[in-house]
Amino acid sequence: MHDLVKKRAFLSMYRLTPAGTCDKMNLSIDHFGGALKLLLSNNEVHFFTDYICAAARRGMEIKLSKEERYTQILEILRTRNNVTVNYLAKRLFVSPSTIRRDYQVLQARGLLHRSYGKATLNYGEAVGLPIELRRRNMPSAKLEIGRRAVDLIKDGDIIFIDASSTALCMVEHLERFNYLTVITNGLNTLHQLQYFNNITVYSLGGLMTTNSMAFTGQLATDNLSHLHIDKCFFSTTGVSPDGWLMDAVEPEHLVLRTLLKQSDTKVYLCDSSKIGKTYLLRLCEVGDVDYIISDADFFELVTPPENGKTVFIKAK
Repeated sequence: MHDLVKKRAFLSMYRLTPAGTCDKMNLSIDHFGGALKLLLSNNEVHFFTDYICAAARRGMEIKLSKEERYTQILEILRTRNNVTVNYLAKRLFVSPSTIRRDYQVLQARGLLHRSYGKATLNYGEAVGLPIELRRRNMPSAKLEIGRRAVDLIKDGDIIFIDASSTALCMVEHLERFNYLTVITNGLNTLHQLQYFNNITVYSLGGLMTTNSMAFTGQLATDNLSHLHIDKCFFSTTGVSPDGWLMDAVEPEHLVLRTLLKQSDTKVYLCDSSKIGKTYLLRLCEVGDVDYIISDADFFELVTPPENGKTVFIKAK
């Protein structure tokens, strides 16, 4: 059984059993705290907050770093709108003044709005949301897009899977292929691929951006420029109504520009929440990619390319 699954099972038992039961099971406080940290490091944020509450009820001290606390605040804001400072202070076991300072940092990053002591997620501008939160946006659509994307792969392919939360949904379906080579700049993708013995995995390397858990920068683009890729699978921040694939984050944008040059077949993955969104950086036109996979009727919302060569696949 995977270690993370063991930790989940342990935490579930611990949360649901009466106080004192864990002593009889010889389960230590250190074990409990370590499991919490493991859940957070593996982007299992939705398990995390309930378990630190359980720890507090049992008198355990769980200390979070600032970045871990910022992630928790964003996750709570995602599920509860207009959260007060006092609510977060109690939930995360810190002082209200600490939460206010956290608000200042997150607002400076463009991730939330503040008004009269409350905060809301800034979905319109929060292009730097941590990937574990982006994974929770349109999850069903992303899973189906990922499943349909894998149908374009064949044994022996050299493919690139980018660091997007949509492309990550492809990984669980790759076990059926033989002699597959996967290149990625996504740390979460690498983590999942380590369990596939039938796949040769290459990391692009480079500078890791913590919010997206992506390798970017000059080193990443230089490494990519030396590679040949049969099929690349990627996503962007949005797609404009007039048919431009748009990005808001420059480091990842530069990697994608190089990726398109090195790939024979280009597959764009786009859930419906990205359609009609215009950002600073233009990557390419929709007619420059070979396939578009979306849960929406894409070309009813976006101007079709004049060349008519781009194939649309509906993820139902």
